Amino acid sequence: MSDLIFDDGYRANVGIVICNPLGKVFFGKRRYQSGWQFPQGGIKQGESPKKAMWRELLEETGLKKENTKLIKTSDGWYQYNLPKKNIRKNSKGTPVIGQRQKWFLLSFDDDSHLITLDQSPEQEFDSWKWIDPETSINQVIGFKKEVYKQVIDEFIPFIDGN
Repeated sequence: MSDLIFDDGYRANVGIVICNPLGKVFFGKRRYQSGWQFPQGGIKQGESPKKAMWRELLEETGLKKENTKLIKTSDGWYQYNLPKKNIRKNSKGTPVIGQRQKWFLLSFDDDSHLITLDQSPEQEFDSWKWIDPETSINQVIGFKKEVYKQVIDEFIPFIDGN
């Protein structure tokens, strides 16, 4: 099943912010890279954003629906453009110029040992940490900073510890 691409060249995507009872959020280090980010992934053709979010959550963190609680879904879609060097064509030859994302805020108050990063053959992260939500804005790659700022601004009133 291929990823859903909007007509304007943005790949449909979900982003996931997982918070703990101390008001910290999950942040993963990209495998074989130095960059850190929240879990995210493409929405497949015919898949709802919520269904894609639960799939990505399991693939990237090992967490299941029953390990978390859905607190909030972003009011709208956020998007960012990829740097020119990162633009690729999809299987139909259409350039994918960026990501358009529906974001989800989940709470997790269980044992951190449930978090496992090797649930998918295309493992996304090789390590992770709990950080302050605002710290994510400064630690994510530059072209995602504005989206992270907007998402944190929307979700911060709902994150435990605030």
